[in-house]
Amino acid sequence: MAAFTKRGDGQWQAKIRRKGYPTVSKTLRTKAKAEQWARSVESEMDHGTFVSRTEAESTTLKEALQRHLNEVTPTKKGAKQESDRVKVWMANDLASRYLAGLQSVDFTQYRDQKVAAGASTIRNHLNIISHLFNVARKERGMESLTNPIQNIRLPKQPPGRDRRLQDDEEGGYSQPQNTLCES
Repeated sequence: MAAFTKRGDGQWQAKIRRKGYPTVSKTLRTKAKAEQWARSVESEMDHGTFVSRTEAESTTLKEALQRHLNEVTPTKKGAKQESDRVKVWMANDLASRYLAGLQSVDFTQYRDQKVAAGASTIRNHLNIISHLFNVARKERGMESLTNPIQNIRLPKQPPGRDRRLQDDEEGGYSQPQNTLCES
């Protein structure tokens, strides 16, 4: 059963305590919205489909990036490059938002603003966020999170380099000489 408490001007807190589930609460603008939210959460609990959103709703992108930087990045081959990209994300305005509140449209706007940076740069930056969301969902207990990057179009990969040797280039390089003396 949910309990509702008036909290200041125009705020209502719904708190649900049910045996076998963690205590869940949320503050909303009206009592009607608080009751609606409580009914939906209780329904999920009744049907056995409830997944706690508490951690995802209380963890900012910056906090998740810091944890990613400390725990995941050092295990990667390109740790230096990834740590630089993570630091760029930590300075971004989106870093202050909660993980549960981030949507595909936020990252679509980011992608469109950074078009001058180049397709590879944008892809590399968005891939970090995608991996962060996957790790948070699979390993950090935030099952309610969906990966917002999966729902957006990434810029096309630029074509790779394709260069052929000119006629005079192939024979122009000499083999290194063996400097060891044979006796």
